[in-house]
Amino acid sequence: MSSATPRPPAPTIHDTGSFTGAPPAYVDSARLEANDLAARVTLVAVVRVAMVTAVLALLIVFNWLNPPDRVADVETWQYVLIATVYAASVVYGGLLRVRRLLRPLVHAQAVLDAVVVSVLVLMTGGTESIFTFTYVFAVLGASLTLYRRGGFVAALAVMLLYGVIVLLQVNRSVAVLPRVEASQALLSYFVQALGIASVAVLASNLAERARVTRRQLAEKESDLEQLQELHAAILRSLPAGLLTVDGDGVVRYVNEAAKSILRVDDERSVGRPLLEVVPAMHGPWSRELERPTDRRERFEAEHQRSDGLSIRVGFSFAPLSGGERDVPSVIVVFQDVTDIVRLKEAVERAERLATVGKFAAGLAHEVRNPLASMCASIDVLQSALQIPEPMQRLMGNVVREAERLNRLITDFLAFSRPRKLDLKDVDLGELVQGVLVMFENDELMQRSKIEQQLPLGVRASVDADLVRQVIWNLVKNAGEAMAPQGGTLKIETAMEDMQPILRVKDTGPGIAPDRLRRVFDPFYTTKEGGSGLGLAITYSILEAHGAQMGIESSPGEGTTVTVRFRRDLAGLSVDVPQGTNPGVSPTTDDFEIMTGAT
Repeated sequence: MSSATPRPPAPTIHDTGSFTGAPPAYVDSARLEANDLAARVTLVAVVRVAMVTAVLALLIVFNWLNPPDRVADVETWQYVLIATVYAASVVYGGLLRVRRLLRPLVHAQAVLDAVVVSVLVLMTGGTESIFTFTYVFAVLGASLTLYRRGGFVAALAVMLLYGVIVLLQVNRSVAVLPRVEASQALLSYFVQALGIASVAVLASNLAERARVTRRQLAEKESDLEQLQELHAAILRSLPAGLLTVDGDGVVRYVNEAAKSILRVDDERSVGRPLLEVVPAMHGPWSRELERPTDRRERFEAEHQRSDGLSIRVGFSFAPLSGGERDVPSVIVVFQDVTDIVRLKEAVERAERLATVGKFAAGLAHEVRNPLASMCASIDVLQSALQIPEPMQRLMGNVVREAERLNRLITDFLAFSRPRKLDLKDVDLGELVQGVLVMFENDELMQRSKIEQQLPLGVRASVDADLVRQVIWNLVKNAGEAMAPQGGTLKIETAMEDMQPILRVKDTGPGIAPDRLRRVFDPFYTTKEGGSGLGLAITYSILEAHGAQMGIESSPGEGTTVTVRFRRDLAGLSVDVPQGTNPGVSPTTDDFEIMTGAT
């Protein structure tokens, strides 16, 4: 059992495009080793073919220089030998694709090299052959493919074969071998053996070092690949957007979060100026270039995305150091803080509503009683006295203003008085149709066209009376926005993401962004004679239902109000919170205000 400490697997990153477990170099090292061996065997085979081709040329010259009576006998052996090597190389090339035969092929190749070289030396003069140097290549090939052990075994094998040739030559057992003295043959053998042994030692050591170096290099490359994948996975997994910008202000890298926030891709971001990708950063970026500092200052700005939606972006700059070329670069880290800003505004709005609600409750009770007494006194005076016509008109004005003040106080009380939710499972389309009937003869809608899209089955668990008031307020506001020219009012219900939806859209003049943020504030109105409580009451009713409300509007493009009711509130009976929320807690982004087209 090996005592080496096993390499730990790479960390797991759960993200799109992420990796799990160890990198490929550790998982499939056997396959990589086999591929490396196949490459070395292929190299040896190519060198062998090249050498045989060169030997063929030398043999042709050799035969041309020798007497004609010796050429015919030797040529046949030479060509048979060369043809054998060529054929074996072709067979090797075909069998190399079968990985399980790789090791047997390597050993067969080493044996064939030793035999071919020995036959070549035998047929060209033995100790006097000009090809004795080719033994070196046989040993080199074995060392390259079989490392130290293979190199030593190949060296012993070729020395043994060369020794057999020397014995045959001394004993004159082969006719093609020239006569040689024993002492001369022995000297030739020892010189050749010494050279072969030296080559075996050097080649095997170099092969072992090369193998260790390749293994270390593979591990380093694998570590680097693993580190790069981890680095890329971390950048992909960051929830914040990240850009790298060079000294010329050109974007060089964009992570996935940045692409999602800005709605851009590599083509529309990488290689382009930062201020073209995110124009909202113009002011802070200019100051960063003029006065670079290590202090991490945070900025916020409105950014218009490519899809037309305006978002709030919070961002900061940081110098990027450590590059090899010492090129000044900057990291830009940013987030979409639109939801945070909305939450902050919702909290501030709730606080204002709470304060106004308390004030409204007290004021309504203090004013309504004297107002009722005043109206009763006017009625008594009108019925008991003969009052001239001019005075009658003045008293009529008093009564009308008193009634208007009473309606305002009624709205105060509706805004501030808790009321139990009477939740029932109702069809939203039926509620809408019931409200629209009341607008059929209303002068407000005479010049406007009402389009309805009210499919059956869009049901929600709501307080029907309160939701009717919500629909009334939304339709009335839309009609007033389109008056007096008129326009098209589209009202629809639907199921989206398993949630019942109510959507009211008008073709009025729209609302400016600075006004849009205040539409839920009590007493804020842009209409003459309006109380400014309609949407505030709508806000409170929907807040009690835990509904989500979104307003999308731009000047000249009309306004769309979308209400998302919760799927099931059955069984709940809570107070309607007016300005506060002691009952059902809505999500933090229940009330959204959006500018720009979406």
